[in-house]
Amino acid sequence: MDPALIKAYQETDYIVHARPDFVLHIDQPSAALAAWYAHQRTAAACVITAWNPLSQSLSDAENQARQSRLEQELQQAGWHWLPALGAHPHNGWPPEVGCFVEGMGEEAAREWGRRHGQNAVVWCGEDAIPRLLMRR
Repeated sequence: MDPALIKAYQETDYIVHARPDFVLHIDQPSAALAAWYAHQRTAAACVITAWNPLSQSLSDAENQARQSRLEQELQQAGWHWLPALGAHPHNGWPPEVGCFVEGMGEEAAREWGRRHGQNAVVWCGEDAIPRLLMRR
């Protein structure tokens, strides 16, 4: 994968709309996430989107339709999720709507990412450090 693309993923702000909102940064411990874990009694989560598969820009209508399918599939599979947003602070790539999925383990997160055409998902384990899980 292009190193510049990986760098962009690493620099992106992953905003979780959790009341109060909090922002995840790749490879940086998150006190807000740790507090959310304690409140929710969970120890894992992931951020996934269906927007712009394989980082290929699609129209807003296509992206919204893809995201709606992801949200419906998560709901049908019994996952609890909150709205999220991935926004790079300065590269001009439009923000991407996503889902912050409570309790999703690493392998499940990879599989959901693959299923929805993503190069990577953001996965957070019990240490509350967000990490990129790259497509294999």
